[in-house]
Amino acid sequence: MITLNRRSDITLQAFESVAWRGDGVTLSNEALDRIATARAAFLRLIEDPAVTVYGVTSGYGGRAGIRLRPEERKAHAAVPNHGTAVTFGEPFPKRVIRGFVLARLANFIEGHAAARPKLAQAIGDMLGQGSLPEVPSLGNSGAGEILALGHLFAELGVKVGLEEKEHLALINGSPCSAALIADAALAARRRIEIAKEIFALAAEAFKAPREAYDAALDGLWNDPAESEALQAMRDLMAGGVDQRRPYQAPVTFRIVPRILGRAIRARDAAAHAAN
Repeated sequence: MITLNRRSDITLQAFESVAWRGDGVTLSNEALDRIATARAAFLRLIEDPAVTVYGVTSGYGGRAGIRLRPEERKAHAAVPNHGTAVTFGEPFPKRVIRGFVLARLANFIEGHAAARPKLAQAIGDMLGQGSLPEVPSLGNSGAGEILALGHLFAELGVKVGLEEKEHLALINGSPCSAALIADAALAARRRIEIAKEIFALAAEAFKAPREAYDAALDGLWNDPAESEALQAMRDLMAGGVDQRRPYQAPVTFRIVPRILGRAIRARDAAAHAAN
């Protein structure tokens, strides 16, 4: 179980624990107090007749210019339109959907969603359930990620009972994109380690000369990602046969550090973006 207090607690390591390993989350009392304070401030704000918050103090679309009375606001919030019928295809993997839920909490945990603590807790509790709603992987186009998030949080909204702004807090933003890049970063980390081993095994089986992976290239190329690839090839081929081919290996083997370097740079960029 991971305790979340601030957005900075949702690291790539925490994402791996929750999305990939199935750990649950709980929100700290400090976080819940912060969420409650932000919610109270928002409710005071929307009582100001000079303030318009689209979809909260007004209707949607053609009704955006209509100011809702307090009782109309509550009725409007309680009957959201999720608009999920147009998505289709195989659902995202379970680990990815868990990642969507965790990334959604990033908008709630410091009060930015202006929702009730009850709703934030309910989102966190979803990660302790045996199953989650399926989210179709195709057709999620349109305004932001409303369609995918509508699938994910429709049942929760009915269960908790939504109040002003909370429907928008569930379906707006881009937690799916954040979760997908985090998932890609974790997958890339593992796959690149496997790729290093495969390339080294192939080079060793071919008895490729080791000069293509020499330590002198680290300084000449001056690229941390390619240096990591060169070091991996040297380490994995250490202890191999001394009798190598007396001529240079085909380009396929000589470009391995460059190609691996590109993949390593992509891995690191994905991890940076996810964090």
